[in-house]
Amino acid sequence: MAIELTNVSKSYQSGEVHVQAVKNVTTTIPESKIVTILGPSGSGKSTLLNLVGGIEPHDEGSIQVNDVTLEKLKRKGVTEYRRQNIGFIFQQYNLISTLTVEENVEVGRYLSQNPLDMKDVLEKVRMWDKKDKFPYQLSGGEQQRVAIARALVKNPNILLCDEPTGALDEHTGKNILSLLKFVNDTYHTTVCIITHNQGIGDMAHKVIRMASGEIVEEHWNDELIDPEQVTWA
Repeated sequence: MAIELTNVSKSYQSGEVHVQAVKNVTTTIPESKIVTILGPSGSGKSTLLNLVGGIEPHDEGSIQVNDVTLEKLKRKGVTEYRRQNIGFIFQQYNLISTLTVEENVEVGRYLSQNPLDMKDVLEKVRMWDKKDKFPYQLSGGEQQRVAIARALVKNPNILLCDEPTGALDEHTGKNILSLLKFVNDTYHTTVCIITHNQGIGDMAHKVIRMASGEIVEEHWNDELIDPEQVTWA
């Protein structure tokens, strides 16, 4: 699915302080591509991801996802949009501690009308052999693989990744990036990764840079590097 944002803005009120998190953003996240949104903390990239994912409503402008216009949806419609189209991956893995690997992924499967085969997904993320383990028995990288499987089993059109390697060491982080590339190559899922690590932009088809809530630069990469070659920072 392609995502079109036109003059999108979002602000918050915290006491007497007015924060303009996203300012008049116009851009396209192309279908079946990997896109990175780069920027420091406070640049508005996480807010932008939340707006695209329907977690928060935008104040102004329009977000169009294929034939769906988000600002025209009622609450039930937004929930259905998220359920059928969006997979979320966060820096914190958000696994349910009392459920096994298989049960955590099953939670994602129940949310979809057209899920992928759970065993196949767990095999693809190399976690089928640990399907009966609990999150506390897994490393950080393994927990992130389970989180990816949980998002992927829904068979989403769009995978939104909020600092998916932020809590991981370089070796493990690159393994996760390789897995996201595999997902894009295999399922043609639109993958949007927000990160402060500028090196990750070199593996993406399109790079969007943000600062102070605004897009300051956009470009396409003519050649993509392998995730293992990403400069780590």
